[in-house]
Amino acid sequence: MLGAVGRRLRPQLPRVIGSLLVLLASAGCGLVMPLVLGVVVDAVTGKVSEHPLIGDGDPWRVLTVLLVALVLGSALNGIGTAWSAGAADRVVASLREDAVGAALTLDQERAEALGSGEVVSRSSDDVAAVTSAVNTALPSAIAAVTGVVVTVAGMAGIHWAFALVLVVVTVPVYAWTVRRYLRQAPPLYRAERAQRAARAGVVLDAVRGGSVVRRFRAEGFGRRRLVVPSWLVSRLVVLTQIATTRLFGGVNLAEFLGLAALLGTTFVLLGTGAVTLGAATTAVLFFLRLYDPIGTALMMLDQLQSAYTSLGRIVALVGIGGDGHREDDAARAVCAPPGPVPAVVVRELDVAYGTRRAVTGVSCEVAPGTNVALVGASGAGKSTVAAVVAGVRTPTRGSVRVAGRDPHALPPAERGRVVALVSQENHVFSATLRENLTLAAPAAADDALWDALRAVGLAAWAGQLREGLDTPVTHEGLGDLRCQLLALARVALLAPDVVVLDEPVSRAARGEAEVLARAVAAVCRERTAITVIHHLDQAARCDRVLVMEGGAVVEDGTHEQLLRRGGRYTELWTASHPEGPGSQSGEPGP
Repeated sequence: MLGAVGRRLRPQLPRVIGSLLVLLASAGCGLVMPLVLGVVVDAVTGKVSEHPLIGDGDPWRVLTVLLVALVLGSALNGIGTAWSAGAADRVVASLREDAVGAALTLDQERAEALGSGEVVSRSSDDVAAVTSAVNTALPSAIAAVTGVVVTVAGMAGIHWAFALVLVVVTVPVYAWTVRRYLRQAPPLYRAERAQRAARAGVVLDAVRGGSVVRRFRAEGFGRRRLVVPSWLVSRLVVLTQIATTRLFGGVNLAEFLGLAALLGTTFVLLGTGAVTLGAATTAVLFFLRLYDPIGTALMMLDQLQSAYTSLGRIVALVGIGGDGHREDDAARAVCAPPGPVPAVVVRELDVAYGTRRAVTGVSCEVAPGTNVALVGASGAGKSTVAAVVAGVRTPTRGSVRVAGRDPHALPPAERGRVVALVSQENHVFSATLRENLTLAAPAAADDALWDALRAVGLAAWAGQLREGLDTPVTHEGLGDLRCQLLALARVALLAPDVVVLDEPVSRAARGEAEVLARAVAAVCRERTAITVIHHLDQAARCDRVLVMEGGAVVEDGTHEQLLRRGGRYTELWTASHPEGPGSQSGEPGP
């Protein structure tokens, strides 16, 4: 984690070093007032007649010195704080961008392993915690530390015994307090963050499945699922507050013991004549001045510890996402072999979910421009094969090549131009129609956008919108059919070499299925397509059909060939078309 932060901090080193020097100077200005007051005490008691800083004690000169020290110290503190916060903000901004980028480019396998709540929590709540600490706690802590260093040096300059009191009496108490806190707090913060992520996952599930919950009147089910993570978050928050309260109690104890020891030391030194009354006054004022920076530093430790835990989770997310590919894989992926190659080549593909084998020994080649259907019963492995070909799931064994390149080794932007996946669930952002389309091609002209809409049958509808392409749209406002058609329009704009469609019409109503089927055919025309199909009427229109069962391909051929063969495909067709194995009604089966 420190290495990841260090790489991003390196360009900010001049700003960091400058802020430390300025804050040290500001802390030095803060010592002027106790020093002047000590000199005034000595002047009143006749111990000193003139001082280099205030001369003979002229009130106007004393006031001027104090005013200049106050204004200069405040200005330097502001500059140093701004510089340190600016450097830290830049580091956090870089981490935030990388965290969100990593969350958006996680492959399906890793995203499922983490869970949606964990991904959202790390890229939102944890980033917010780090940002808050950077903007408030970190600058205050840096200023406090520099103030402590300068003040201790000033006390040692008056007499070594004063500094010794700090080292012998207060430092052990502070060290014990901080050590106890660091032993108790980090596990609590990590557990709290994990439970917050679990709670966020439940909320996200409830939002996504809201229609199902309302349909079955199962609101109580959602509330019950929130009880345990919500209660655990509350309990962990209380436990962290207890640890923080103990930290504050240790700070107060150290201050009490330190002041008592300092007063005793002052009494001894005054009795022996080792220091003057003014010097003793200055030392005591220096020590009292330490209350604020030491207390600030230790009290900010709570917020900094919380931010440190969040920072670790963010860096872990960035590490999981990585760069999306390894350099050697990327080099191998973009160097496609010369000459014509099959559009898709799958060799000895195995995919496992934990200990369960979902796909076993699948091998096939798909020629360019071919539309291949993957059919079979639920759980046969169709969607898994499609996800591996699209590069969103990593195979356990075997290899996949799309246009001669490994889709898993390509950067996400490059992969999208090679192979595009259209799943059953497609999202429309609350933005304009133009913005939703140009997600696939940011530089696309209006003519290209209208061509894409025309290809999927949305041009007439879009032409009736009051603001045309600049009309705001939402997922709920468009409905499932138009959302799916809009996703297909994005594919038409992207124009990938290969399109992978995962049951594009399985959720459509009987009247909508044909509309979607025509849009799919238009997008896949003169393009290689692999389609996971539930309704076998759609498979009959494909150039080739692969029948899967138990994670393996058991039949391969055209629709007519497989019907004549009388195997597993014929059984599936007969089950969905009781009127006869040779019929093609054009309407989807049940």
